Amino acid sequence: MPPGLPRRTSARHRSDGPDRSRTPRRPLRVLAVVAGVLSLVAGAVTPWILARQAGHLDDSATKAAAYDTVGGQVDAARERAERERASRSRTRVAPPATPTATPTPTATRKATPTAKPKPKPEPKVTKKAPPKPKATRKASPKPKATRKPVVQKRVPKATRSSDGRPDFALPARCGTRLRFTTYAGHAPDDMKIDFFNESGPTDGMVVVASAAGTVVKLSEPGGVKIDHGNGWYTMSLHMRERDVSVGEKVGQGERIGLAGAVGTGVSHLHYEQIYDSNHDGWADSPGEITYSRLQGKRYALQPDGDGPVVASTNSC
Repeated sequence: MPPGLPRRTSARHRSDGPDRSRTPRRPLRVLAVVAGVLSLVAGAVTPWILARQAGHLDDSATKAAAYDTVGGQVDAARERAERERASRSRTRVAPPATPTATPTPTATRKATPTAKPKPKPEPKVTKKAPPKPKATRKASPKPKATRKPVVQKRVPKATRSSDGRPDFALPARCGTRLRFTTYAGHAPDDMKIDFFNESGPTDGMVVVASAAGTVVKLSEPGGVKIDHGNGWYTMSLHMRERDVSVGEKVGQGERIGLAGAVGTGVSHLHYEQIYDSNHDGWADSPGEITYSRLQGKRYALQPDGDGPVVASTNSC
């Protein structure tokens, strides 16, 4: 301890007990220290808090401003879209009225002459295709040519005799065997012929035209009269069925009906050959009846005689 200073005595060396005057100063100092620390802390923190609050206010303001700007941009974008739609609709409506679309076909017309030489090979290909049906057309007449000579064979024009008589065949189908008969009072009995079928039943036998001609009359009983041209006619009677009509053309060997017993008690086929000798356009029987010539042979029958049996060569 330095000299000259009074010596401080401590309470531990004092015998008169503790000094109660000093004890209340310590809590005041502690409080003062705490208050100072708090004031320092408050002074340091307060500005930061204020700044933080101010920052929050600034953030909300900036957000509001940002929202305002975004809304403005959206409105501006909508206005632009509406303007573009209006402009597009105007451009779509405008083309039909504008005369500028007319020159476009001129450009296409100018391009067409250049394209004309290109399609030239196409018609060449189509021209090559038609010859195929021509080949089929050439093949189609072949059956027609085969049918024509068959009809010509049935027409007896080329085989007529010197008096113009057709080459008459028996009025039955090829191969049918017919018996020639007549009877007294047939008027004339040597020129009229009654045929009976020796190959089967006479009733229902198919009767055919002995030469080509045209049907001119259906008489009774069960008769068919045919005009064979050059004044020659044939008459067939007693048929139970007639398959032709007046005006119908028939060929040699073509069916005209079925033999029967119409107007008589026995089934047979009555046959006559008649010539229009007076040229009045009609052959009368018995005034213009003639002897029958069949398959190249002339027949004159005897009443109630045993007549010949001949096989038909009609259309054989």
